[in-house]
Order: sequence, then structure tokens, then C-alpha cells
Amino acid sequence: MIQVDEEALNRLKNALADAGEKYKNNLSKLNNLINEITSGDIQGEPANDLLAKYREKQDIFEGLKNTIDEAGEYMGIQTTKFNNLIGDLSEGMH
Repeated sequence: MIQVDEEALNRLKNALADAGEKYKNNLSKLNNLINEITSGDIQGEPANDLLAKYREKQDIFEGLKNTIDEAGEYMGIQTTKFNNLIGDLSEGMH
């Protein structure tokens, strides 16, 4: 038997959404910090090296962001399906 709690499902969906927003905010902060550092505090070859290494990882960062977005979307769809199923079952019992 599989037991699913609607509240637990909603908590999971919300936790995933919160984690996704935190990741996106941190990624944006990191982007701004790298740009700020390499355009002011660090000049020349060290700046170019840091920027190149950071840009090499951009696909990974974006891939993680996309995965988080897809997971959040999936959880939203599954939560809606679950809620609809519960509603349909409740209506069928009356």
C-alpha cells in the first residue's frame, strides 16, 4: 500500500520551489560578483583566467537551473493531478 499525504506533497513542492529560487538568486549573485571582480579588482591575466574558468562552468550552472525548473514544474503537475484525483474520489463517494 502506498500512502500519500496531500500536505506532505504540497510541502515538498514548496520546498523544491524555495530551493530553486535560492539557487537562482545565488547564481545571479555569483554572476554579479565574478563580473565585478574581473572588471575592477582583478586585472589582466588573473581576471581573464578567473572569467574563463567561470564561463567553462556556465553550462553546468544553467543545466542545474533548468533541472530545478523542470522538477518544480513536474511537482506542480503531479500535485495538481493528485488534488484532482482526491476531488474526483470525494465526489464519487457522495
